[in-house]
Amino acid sequence: MFLTQQGGFIIKPIAKLFGLIFGLIYDVFDKFGIVSMGFVIIIFTVIIRLCLTPLMFKSNKSSKITAYIQPEMNKITKKYKGKKDQESVLAQQREMRELQEKYGVNMTGSCLTALIQMPIFLALYRVIQNVPAYVSQVKDLYLPIANAIHGDPASVEALNTFKGLEEYKSYFTNINSSTDTLNGIIDVLAKFPSNAWDAFKDTVTNSSVISAIADNKDKIVDVNSFIGGIDLTVAPGFALTAAFAIPVLSLVFQFLSMKATPQQSSGDPAQEQSMKMMKGMMYVFPLMSFFITVNVPAGLGLYWATGAFISFLTSVGINTYFKHCDMDKLIEKSKEKAAKKIAKKKASGKKSFMERMQEAAYGGQDPNSNPKVNSDIASQSLKSYSSSTMSKNNSGVKYREGSLAAKANAMQRYKDNDGGKN
Repeated sequence: MFLTQQGGFIIKPIAKLFGLIFGLIYDVFDKFGIVSMGFVIIIFTVIIRLCLTPLMFKSNKSSKITAYIQPEMNKITKKYKGKKDQESVLAQQREMRELQEKYGVNMTGSCLTALIQMPIFLALYRVIQNVPAYVSQVKDLYLPIANAIHGDPASVEALNTFKGLEEYKSYFTNINSSTDTLNGIIDVLAKFPSNAWDAFKDTVTNSSVISAIADNKDKIVDVNSFIGGIDLTVAPGFALTAAFAIPVLSLVFQFLSMKATPQQSSGDPAQEQSMKMMKGMMYVFPLMSFFITVNVPAGLGLYWATGAFISFLTSVGINTYFKHCDMDKLIEKSKEKAAKKIAKKKASGKKSFMERMQEAAYGGQDPNSNPKVNSDIASQSLKSYSSSTMSKNNSGVKYREGSLAAKANAMQRYKDNDGGKN
């Protein structure tokens, strides 16, 4: 049942928190006579986006600093141009990382913002899929109707067989056998489109049920409706209705938001590939958002479209700020902060994931500790390298020129032919 608040150990607590926030916003609007969840979703989206603004600012700051240090990045790229061997690739990655650390640049900032938004979206999907399960004020609107139906077996049967809810029967196959029948009834009622209430009322004969529906139906419809009579619980689909404007606006605002987000070249071949992919997503992601919001409840699409619009405005505002700020002072401040961070990291002896990976590639030694360590370690590693694939029987195997395998194979052949005599 939905009222058990599905979601898993990550999504479930986030969804419950969102439900509490929804309830607080709902109470504020209710005092002014506004009960539409559409306005609650918009205010909620504004709150979430404001919380994400510092991450967006940091990401844009990194992009601006990256543009400033681009000439230095280009020098490193030119230095290792055409060198595909392992030593050169690792050395280039190390120099790029050191340069970025020197200026306090974080190339993964935008990825982090996107990753954070995923659990938010999934949790919000849970809430909007069944608002009464998470917002107690909305559940209270359904409760009088559910209690009346619960007390009348004929009405329960009418709900079980009511046409128009067939797509939800996989969740509510038999309300009578539910361990929590009342919650099961509310779950089914929460799936009623606005035009289904009168049709269902005509199928029951119990006066208490009919009266409860008449007393609460209008407010339930108001809660689930938005401007232009958009039913927030129903997917817009491809029909030319007011709800179809939500997917269209989502597509437009997503494109504008991504267009306004600066994409700077890093000079690192590995990161360049990622940047090209991100540029491609500028066109792919808006289309994805369109097709998703067409097929999910309009309330979720409203969150997505509103979020994209706010993201666009935030990007424009941040770009305007950086356009008029003193970049020299910004760079110096960033360098000072980065220097303190590097000094603190050295004092603690902690190493990043990339540094540990590089040390593993160089036989467990620090390649930065000695200028000769690159060639010395590589030589030692090759001399001690032995594999069944590097035997005389495999002399016909072809290895990529300059690769570690090719060098190791050459060393093995030397041992097999002449080196073993000494």
